[in-house]
Parts: sequence; C-alpha cells; structure tokens
Amino acid sequence: MNILNRIKGIILFVSLFYLTFYVPMSLTFYAPQWMKLNCNWHERCKIIGYDNAYRGIDELASYFRHRGGLESFWTVKEKLHLKEVRGMFDKMLIGGTFALVLLILTYDRKRVPRYALINTAIILSLLLVLPFFTTFWRDIFHPLLFKNNLWMNNRYDLSFYIMPRQFFKYTIALLVAISVSVNIVLWLALRKGVTKKKS
Repeated sequence: MNILNRIKGIILFVSLFYLTFYVPMSLTFYAPQWMKLNCNWHERCKIIGYDNAYRGIDELASYFRHRGGLESFWTVKEKLHLKEVRGMFDKMLIGGTFALVLLILTYDRKRVPRYALINTAIILSLLLVLPFFTTFWRDIFHPLLFKNNLWMNNRYDLSFYIMPRQFFKYTIALLVAISVSVNIVLWLALRKGVTKKKS
C-alpha cells in the first residue's frame, strides 16, 4: 500500500508540473496575441510591415491548430521545420490531456500545496538559462530536439522577422511568471484549507 501511495504521489506531482507549465505555453502558440504583442518589442516586424507580420502570425497560429496552411511568405525550409514543430505540439497536447486525467485520478488536497512549492522552485530555475540564452538556444535546445538544421533562420524566412530569438527569451520569462503564479496560488489556497482542517 505504501508503494502504491508513493506511485500515486509521483504521478500527481508530474501531472501537476506538466499542466501548470503546458497550459500557459499552449496559449503562446495556439493563439496569435502573444506573438503580435512581441512585434511591438522588437524591430523586425516593422521591417516587413505589421500587416504582413500579423498575417503570418495568424496563419502560424491557425496552422498549429490544424485550421489552415502556411500560405503567405513561408519558405520550403520553414514549412518543413514548422511541420516538425506542429507534430511536437500535437504530442504535447495528448500529453496534457493524459496529465489532466491522471491529475483528477490521483488528486490529493494535502499533497498539492507541497508539490506546488517544489514546482515553483523547479520552474524558477529555468530563468538561469536567460543570461546565456543564445548558447542554450543554439547549442543545446535545438540540437537536442531536432536532427536537422531547418530551424536556423535567415533573412529570407518569415520566422526571422516574427520570431527572433528575443521573442523566445520573452516567452520563457512569461511562462515562468505565469507558471510560478499558478503554483503560488495553489499553494496559498490549498495550504490554508489543509491548515484549517488540522486545527
């Protein structure tokens, strides 16, 4: 019974961690608003014109949701790479659905506050990559996920203008902020309930 209880705890912890990070992350690629907002924070959208940039962003978000194709200025190389990326997002969505089911099945109000605190510490550690983000992005992250160099953008690629490295850096900061906030709220809300029960 002890072993089953531990396994249940591990499943709950992993599911909670996955969901508190995946849900906000999915909004950054399934919805176009975050990418459009970033257009105001870097100069590259301005180079190709905001109308063209926004059109490409809308297409990309629709493409990731399987609601349309990449019709406007995308190069063949980009289309091949984004097809790979969409495949990864599809798997992550399946993982998110699976994690939600497991979270419901293993939910334990007493454990969640502790796990939320652990999640907060782990997620905050992601900020450590920001000072050397270029090295992380170029030499660790992409070689780890992709077996080709299709992800490397140049000035002929639309991705170069709407998704510069700065965009991904801001996205990591946003995801950390939202995920940490969610976990802190869970910790505060459920910890209070557990404490009241004890007293």
